[in-house]
Amino acid sequence: MKLSDRKSVNILIVEDEDASRNGLVEYFNLKGYKVFSADRLKSAFEILNSSAELENNKDKIDIIITDLKLPDGTGLELLKSIKEGLNQNAEVIIATGFSSVKTAVEAIKLGAYDYITKPVNLEELDLLISRIISNKNLIDELNILKNRLDEKYNFGNLITSSRKMIETVDTAISVSGTNSTVLIEGESGTGKELLANIIVNNSKRKNKSFVKVNCAALSETVLENELFGHEKGAYTGADSLYKGRFEIADGGTIFLDEIGEISLKTQTKILRVLQEKEFERVGGSKTIKIDIRIIAASQDITKKVSNGEFRKDLYYRLNVINLNLIPLRERKEDIPLLVKRFLSDFAEENGKKITGLNKEVFDILLNYDYPGNVRELKNIIEYMTAVSKGSVIDESSIPDYLKKINQKKETYSDSGGKDFIKIPFGISLEDAENIIIKKTLEINGFNKAKTANDLKIGLKTVYRKLEKN
Repeated sequence: MKLSDRKSVNILIVEDEDASRNGLVEYFNLKGYKVFSADRLKSAFEILNSSAELENNKDKIDIIITDLKLPDGTGLELLKSIKEGLNQNAEVIIATGFSSVKTAVEAIKLGAYDYITKPVNLEELDLLISRIISNKNLIDELNILKNRLDEKYNFGNLITSSRKMIETVDTAISVSGTNSTVLIEGESGTGKELLANIIVNNSKRKNKSFVKVNCAALSETVLENELFGHEKGAYTGADSLYKGRFEIADGGTIFLDEIGEISLKTQTKILRVLQEKEFERVGGSKTIKIDIRIIAASQDITKKVSNGEFRKDLYYRLNVINLNLIPLRERKEDIPLLVKRFLSDFAEENGKKITGLNKEVFDILLNYDYPGNVRELKNIIEYMTAVSKGSVIDESSIPDYLKKINQKKETYSDSGGKDFIKIPFGISLEDAENIIIKKTLEINGFNKAKTANDLKIGLKTVYRKLEKN
């Protein structure tokens, strides 16, 4: 590590034994750090309070090394105050005797970065501090990069440091000023709608209508009515004229999510809109001309084209510009950034002072594959934030289904090690189907598309069954 890096780091040493404290101060001064010291809790609080009032972040305490036992309190009290708001960005290292290692592990759960045993090995402590500084520098660099990208590209709520994702967003921005049709492909929860928002917000149509339609959530008849509208008297109950989404989006943009789920009949009508920029309302003969841009999204539309479930000519019309969003399991470097953002948002929303996750929880989140992608991670953080009783989220707040997955599932079949679902004897076929769908949905992290694929049923069937129950 460069000397210039060390000079910008402020260390506070809290130790009541004079020889130990003076030795640490001398060692880290020689290393080039700016070092403060305190022999008790009261003095430490005075230094931290003075540091917290400074407007310049360069003068604030970055790292605190504190003894567990102090004359007027404990290092845990200091840690708790720091993580509850006194200096949330500071990292804390707990120094303890061998007999207190169990307590030191508890300190990790409360948010301490790590612990060291006494007598202190100075070289190991220096390496630990170097690791903290490297991590902080990385986070700072990522934040600077994201701020630059936000200023240039208006990334909005799409958070990433992944090179592939940034390239995809960069392409999206490059084409945002055109009228070309865009097809966004990616698994459920990867951020297809967020990417559509970025395109619209950077386009010349940004101040016009932006209409969104979830094609998978609507039946064929309802979807046709929603897209094209109807004339008064078109069918029983059509008591007045109804403008469809295409008409409402005139001059702006329409986002057709899960377009691969629409029927061949509706596909034909949409193809005409793309080709001719015109349509008729249901039950009407008047041709309506529109000026819209279409952004469509799907999970695996090429498979449906191959199977004859989706028109090739419509696919080629939609696929003028293709953007592919990679799943979260292929960009795990984004998980710390996403966790930090979601924790901050939900803590503020729920009025809670939550400073982070303990190491065990973070490891579980980092090693999970997220079939529901970013949306699933967001739901997990929202749940844990809501149920957490402390300032640092621990294992007790993890959702039950994630605990089961982390424990290699509770039940496995003797034959192949695959998960199985228990169906009570004597229940109806419909109830059995509901149990299978709900359990598969849970195993898949509530990813409806993966559930439909695993059960070899249509996505609309999953939506219909869930709505019915």
